[in-house]
Amino acid sequence: MITKYIEKPAMTIIDTFLHLPIKNNVISCPYFNNKVTKARAGLRVNLGKGSPEDIKQEITIIAQKKHIDLDQLSRDDIKRFFVDNNIGIDCSGLAYYILNAQAISQTEKPLRRFLSFPKTHNPLRKLIRRFRPIENTNVKVFADNTNSQTIALKNVRPGDIITMIGTGKNHDLDHILVIHEVEYDEDMPKKIYYTHSLKWFADGKHNHGVKQGSITITEPQQDITKQLWEESGKKDKENETLWRAKTANKIALRRLRI
Repeated sequence: MITKYIEKPAMTIIDTFLHLPIKNNVISCPYFNNKVTKARAGLRVNLGKGSPEDIKQEITIIAQKKHIDLDQLSRDDIKRFFVDNNIGIDCSGLAYYILNAQAISQTEKPLRRFLSFPKTHNPLRKLIRRFRPIENTNVKVFADNTNSQTIALKNVRPGDIITMIGTGKNHDLDHILVIHEVEYDEDMPKKIYYTHSLKWFADGKHNHGVKQGSITITEPQQDITKQLWEESGKKDKENETLWRAKTANKIALRRLRI
């Protein structure tokens, strides 16, 4: 069995979001989607697109304004404080930071150099997206054929992504997973490990955020949703990430064109 990983700087990004140091505690960064607040401009940290440094700085500022001593809060209290103040990371924001570190490691160029926004025709919007790529890169941008290509399950490798377009009960949500580790047996992938940011219904109001799961390849000739998904000890119907995948209008295993 051979195991391959995403580049070390990308793994460091993942580890930082999973183990975000806040004063005397360490938390997994909560999930936050800007659709809740519908903010159209402002700091990227208020849009669910902040870096770990952005997030730590902003939560410190908010605590100071509210006269909250973060040193006195428990881990659970800090997580609640994040969520109640709309601070966290969404799935495409997390993917951007991981894949940006991967791109720089592989090419010495940032991810923005490889992304395009083909459906943007307004000159002003093009300019905005050029200078604010993180804020404007969503799942559909990652999944666009100009930015990535579909690959067969047998060819999967660390750094690939799984995009889900039109998921959920109303098919109005998009999602993305970043594959950070793959186990191979005689050059054939046997198990995929992924990182993402998501809020499960079972998570309640405060227990969501950056998390990891695995996909064991049991039927290599079948669709990726036919494999064995496991996350947070949950499989089959209890695995809400798999439920997202199965409800998607379009799900694809993709590789960025970098």
